[in-house]
Amino acid sequence: MINSLDISKKNDYNRNVVKQTFFNERCSKQYKIILRYYNKNLHSFERQIIMAGKQNSPITLINNLYASLSKSEKKVAEYIQEHMDEAVLLSLQGVAKKCKTSDPTVLRFCRSLGYHGFSDFKVSLVPELLRNGKTVYTDLNSSDEPKSIKDVFKKNLSIQTDSTLDNIDIKELSKVSRKIFSANRVVVIGLGGSAGVAQIFCDSLGSLGIFSAYFNDRSIIQHIATIIKPKDILIGISHSGETEEVVAAIRKAKDIGATTVGISNSVHSSFADIAQIPLITGVPTNLMGSYSCQARISQLVILELILSEIAKLFKKKNS
Repeated sequence: MINSLDISKKNDYNRNVVKQTFFNERCSKQYKIILRYYNKNLHSFERQIIMAGKQNSPITLINNLYASLSKSEKKVAEYIQEHMDEAVLLSLQGVAKKCKTSDPTVLRFCRSLGYHGFSDFKVSLVPELLRNGKTVYTDLNSSDEPKSIKDVFKKNLSIQTDSTLDNIDIKELSKVSRKIFSANRVVVIGLGGSAGVAQIFCDSLGSLGIFSAYFNDRSIIQHIATIIKPKDILIGISHSGETEEVVAAIRKAKDIGATTVGISNSVHSSFADIAQIPLITGVPTNLMGSYSCQARISQLVILELILSEIAKLFKKKNS
């Protein structure tokens, strides 16, 4: 006995076959191209639909798209899910190091979720942390007891220092140390709070026997190229990495042939793009201004590591 439902299904199937045949034979080449493009980019369209929805938090995106991620991208996804508050402090390189994977893998992971890059993804983590009642740093309240305030500050300082150390590329740090050790002249520049850090670093270099000079005057920094030579090293310090005079000085020194180092807080800053050797602190900019002492502490952590490497070079030379 033939089931009427089966006949209906068969007729529907036959109609679809006829339609598809007609489409293949009769429709314009333009529509075929559009169809092929849609089929090829289906997953991309699905991601865009998810991003457009209300539930577009990074964690929701990870859960929805986890199965489509590659094996190495899944490592990044799992790390973000478990250590979101830690990831927001790290650079792309820092996350890659934590996940024991490559920088391109982290970038591919972000783009697989629909973000333009790592910076966009990291920004999206901040409201997610707030929604979950988490913060990177614990607030210091005036009503807290002195002991409590001290414990909170100790915790925050530890988190900040760990973040800076995780972001630092030891190979780049050693490279800077060797360049300073063999340079004809060492010039350090910075404005505002960074000027104080520049002075401290120059004083410390002097204690090791390396002559250096620091400049914190805008007009002098603007004309720094007149005294820089190819065998010199210019170190610029700026929390934002966008201080106009310092950025211009690094660019000019680089054109002359001098070694340029930029110490800033962001891997996406002008410093990171222009300086031959960028060193990143990774302090959360949404939690403190550029004149905060905490930002300077991270800069000094990097410079202290450089000084330690230089001291080793002197010890090796004299042994």
